[in-house]
Amino acid sequence: MPVDTTAGSHSGALGEPDTDRKLAPREAQDEANTIRFAAPATGAKATWDAMGPGIAAAMTGIGASHIMHGPTAGAQFGFQLLWIIPVAYLLKYCAFEFAHRYTMVRGESVMAAYERIGDGRGKWPLWYLGFQAIVNTFGIAGRALGCAAMLWAAFPFLPLEVWAVGILVACVAIIWAGKYSAVEMVVKIAIVLFAAATVIAFMLQAPAPGDYMANLIPALAPAGAMMLFGSMFGYFPTTVEVSPMQSNWAVDKRSGMVEAKRLEKQGYKVLLDKNYMKNYMKLFHRDMNIAYIVSMITGMMFLIIGAVMLKPEGIMVSGAEMGQTIAFMYTQQFGDWIFPIIIAGGTAALFSTVFTYFDGQARVFEECCVRIRQAWDTAAIRKYIYRGFQVAWVIAGAAIVYGMPEPIVVVQIASVLALLFAPVIFWLNVRAFKYFEGWEKEFLPPTWMMVWAWLGIAGLAIISLYILYLMFFVTGS
Repeated sequence: MPVDTTAGSHSGALGEPDTDRKLAPREAQDEANTIRFAAPATGAKATWDAMGPGIAAAMTGIGASHIMHGPTAGAQFGFQLLWIIPVAYLLKYCAFEFAHRYTMVRGESVMAAYERIGDGRGKWPLWYLGFQAIVNTFGIAGRALGCAAMLWAAFPFLPLEVWAVGILVACVAIIWAGKYSAVEMVVKIAIVLFAAATVIAFMLQAPAPGDYMANLIPALAPAGAMMLFGSMFGYFPTTVEVSPMQSNWAVDKRSGMVEAKRLEKQGYKVLLDKNYMKNYMKLFHRDMNIAYIVSMITGMMFLIIGAVMLKPEGIMVSGAEMGQTIAFMYTQQFGDWIFPIIIAGGTAALFSTVFTYFDGQARVFEECCVRIRQAWDTAAIRKYIYRGFQVAWVIAGAAIVYGMPEPIVVVQIASVLALLFAPVIFWLNVRAFKYFEGWEKEFLPPTWMMVWAWLGIAGLAIISLYILYLMFFVTGS
């Protein structure tokens, strides 16, 4: 049956499939198996509707990196580490762009390319990603502790650890119940209010640009900043393992060639408007770039506010008091009335990060398992792997929460680990383009972007080696 498909995607926060596609009346019997896709619109409404994977990826960063690393860096070292944020965004941009681009053009998860790269070599990229997912237990525990610290600041009648474990359990419960849409709007409103308060606080407290602009020039980490230096490169703008998550979310959203390839496998003949992919690529870049730029600017604001408000007072961001310290940055400027807004916004930002990772990382682990052992690629086994991973994360995360109940320390450990995994995942995203064929080559990244990507890989690798050198060969760092 012919289909005239427009661009409108209406998906949830985690890239739920578009269910709004309308079937057109049959036009002719000889076209019974023909499906036509119109080029998506590129106006403001279409741009808003198409946004999703980029925003979801940004949400994984606007939390631990912004709320925890930014103010910590400002409180301890003033503006000295400010340069790391824009440099980290520049180094990692192509990692996320390439994974998403691959899915838009090839119509499949970038993890399919990882599998091909590993064919004949034991599918090592899948084992690598699976191991990374397990190691990232430190990340989910640290994020849960950060979210718990925000709640504890307002409701100290429960221990920090109880709040953290409750957050882990709540995420799994909401995912399994399929009820995230019920709380999504509340979370979004809280995050918007929190972001607005951050922007206003920055505008009211911002020092003269000359006070911090010089700190945008890269420099070696100051004494005592080794862990934080690596942490910021690991978590700003977010961890590189989010790139395959973002690719999986784009598959669920059925963007670009995903839906066309799915229908072709069902035996349909798919006809695309000449501007179909061109317009989809435009929408994809808007989604990613808007989220990326907003995330970078707010990240720098958090650090600057921390430097202005916390460093002069000698206040460190640490322990269960983390939430109270973050709130202090705002109550000193606006008064106590803003305390509940900051707590609600910070909690929502960190909770959305925990929730998004619970879904995204479990999907990556699931894909690794079924691609390593194809006999497991059934709906039932996929469900068991997906949910089993989440249960394991709750148990292991709870153990870390009670064993290391220090939000900043746990997140810093997770951040450095994420940095060490980053260069290989980035390299896999670049190598994925070797599988582009025929018309797909028209949408290969331009030469200048490939150069940018290799510089990003080299930069992250050098920084990783530098951190390892400081950790194991330089005493007192």
